[in-house]
Amino acid sequence: MKTQAAIAHSPESSFCIEEVDLDDPVKGEVRVKMEACGICRSDLSALEGKEIIQFPTVLGHEGAGVVEAIGSDVKSLKEGDRVVLSWSPACGQCAGCKRNEVHLCESVNMTTGGLGPMRLGTTPLDRFMGLGAFSEHVVVPESMAVPVQTDLTASHSCLIGCGMTTGFGAAVNTAEVRYGDSVAIYGCGGVGLAAIQGASIAGASTIFAIDPIKERRQTALNLGATEAFRPDDVIKTIIDRTGGGVDVAIECVGYPETMLNAFNSIRSGGRTVIVGLPAYTETLELPAIMLLREKSIKGSIYGSANPAIDFQKIATLGDQKRLQFAPLVNKTRHFSEINLGFSEMREGSLIRVVLTF
Repeated sequence: MKTQAAIAHSPESSFCIEEVDLDDPVKGEVRVKMEACGICRSDLSALEGKEIIQFPTVLGHEGAGVVEAIGSDVKSLKEGDRVVLSWSPACGQCAGCKRNEVHLCESVNMTTGGLGPMRLGTTPLDRFMGLGAFSEHVVVPESMAVPVQTDLTASHSCLIGCGMTTGFGAAVNTAEVRYGDSVAIYGCGGVGLAAIQGASIAGASTIFAIDPIKERRQTALNLGATEAFRPDDVIKTIIDRTGGGVDVAIECVGYPETMLNAFNSIRSGGRTVIVGLPAYTETLELPAIMLLREKSIKGSIYGSANPAIDFQKIATLGDQKRLQFAPLVNKTRHFSEINLGFSEMREGSLIRVVLTF
């Protein structure tokens, strides 16, 4: 079939919305008619060279839509099902999947190497994270289209596909925030604000939000943070407030200096979780002696979540108003305004611009 996709021909070029060829779904695949897709920081990172992609490419991975057609041997989906896209292939065969750690599926890849169902004329198109959701239609494996029953609008439920799951899961699954814990969240973008809500739902007694942007700090307070600070001299402030450091620090920025700040702000025996995306060339140096104080540091990808199970749980929390989605979406734009949306996200002050189809 023919469909419209936003194509990036180079890191510097604007997106061109062009007619592309999309193959019909084959065995184990489904075609999804997209309803909404968030512009995630990872899409910006891909253009900045922090992720491995090939040009021309179709970005977009935080999407929601409706199953329009199914290939043979599809068991969990039918036409008309509302789905949230997952960038974990959940192949079921690799070591990660066999341990039930599908977020660590070895098939997770930022690039398809131009392989797949989408072409511009005779030119194969790469699809970011195996999805390429900045398109009116996508064809994906059944496991990457997760059925979700919810009253959330698509412009909100799409956030479950990345930002909400990544942040909420980092607090609840990876950090295992417990009742009464003190928590520091570094970075109050979409992921950080989801982590704040996750920590609050898990029962944290104190949640410090750290961000340089005043409006984001206020949003953090509205969503459950007990105090909000600028990054300046924040370690001393946290240690003074807690009498030695927080139980948990979650870094959602992606800068080594912020990761170090997070580590230095935990108590002896405290836990640091790194969610932010650094460049491949960046390194992190820690005071090794602090490890003997049983301080730990751990990475988190996709909130250590199993999308097939956790997407519905998160959607239900949204339906119950226990998770707030609206404060994470500053603006919705029609798909045709993708370049405006990216310009707004690059300015750095907005949490999320969501494209609708």
